[in-house]
Amino acid sequence: MGDFRACRIAPPPGAALAAAAELDVMGVLAVEIDSGAGAFPILLVRVSGGVAAFVNLCPHRDLPLTYRSTRVVSADGTLVRCSNHDAAFRVADGRGVEGLGVGCALDTVPVIVDADGIICVGENTPPA
Repeated sequence: MGDFRACRIAPPPGAALAAAAELDVMGVLAVEIDSGAGAFPILLVRVSGGVAAFVNLCPHRDLPLTYRSTRVVSADGTLVRCSNHDAAFRVADGRGVEGLGVGCALDTVPVIVDADGIICVGENTPPA
């Protein structure tokens, strides 16, 4: 698992990603944030007590997790599945746990929800 901030087009801390209310019924929203140097793909996932965020790229093929479908969160909300080849990653920490995801991990993006209900890039270091 890498640090998303190593990418030259990564959004800076405080960058607005979306309104929390925009997370659809499935509790997932794929967004692209233009940092001025290019579009950076982020996948937002509703979790109990807040929002988790990942770089929206499968580490196995460098395609968006949502390439074929936005229905990428398991029914119990614990896994994100790549819509391309069904690799599964834990929502809690991005670690690959099934299929081609084993041995891989998603890059996490720290986020906060501000007082206005806007999901923003946080300043915390993502878990290693």
